[in-house]
Amino acid sequence: MVVVRRLLRSERDAALGVVVEAFRHDPQVRWWFPDDAGYAAAARRFFGFLLDTRIDGGEVWVAGDLSAVSMWIPPGGNLLGPDVIAHRYAELVADLPGPAPSRIAATDQIVDTLLPDEPHWYLGVLACRADLRGRGLGSAVMRPVFDAADRAGLPVALETSTAVNVDFYLRRGFSVVAACPPGETGGPVLRVMRREPSPLARSGPSSSPSKPAQFS
Repeated sequence: MVVVRRLLRSERDAALGVVVEAFRHDPQVRWWFPDDAGYAAAARRFFGFLLDTRIDGGEVWVAGDLSAVSMWIPPGGNLLGPDVIAHRYAELVADLPGPAPSRIAATDQIVDTLLPDEPHWYLGVLACRADLRGRGLGSAVMRPVFDAADRAGLPVALETSTAVNVDFYLRRGFSVVAACPPGETGGPVLRVMRREPSPLARSGPSSSPSKPAQFS
């Protein structure tokens, strides 16, 4: 049984460690941060920003033991507001080492044109401890937002550069709606995926997840 709940602020560093390790071999992230020696520090700064802004203005769902983490932006954008997020993000990216600033900017420019125009839930990060993959933890920490999206009739969007992730998301109701070839940014192929809401789950106007849940 997997207990899924929102991340507590006091658990921030532990959850961040799971994310940094989970993306250590991700093609897109390693294109941004190619230096092996500097990966951990750069990734902690980048993902730490994402985690903090999702805690404050989005959604962060975790397995009870922090073995899996999902970070979300709600429909309409981060609740901190677009100007605040844009300013903080620009400062963060500009201060990252090596080729990261230009490569992240190139990626963001392309992805922003491929994501849905209409309101949607955005899955920015899904991470699981490597030794526990294949046990349903990733699916479990996505489920509360999937359920909220279904109730509100909203799609879910994400992007991934890892082929095995594409298969994982296809099995969970996503389809590939666009792909950014390597020539567009100089980085790996980046696929934007979309999950349509289930019409059978519509039960009310709520678009926000609610209470912790358990999944067997």
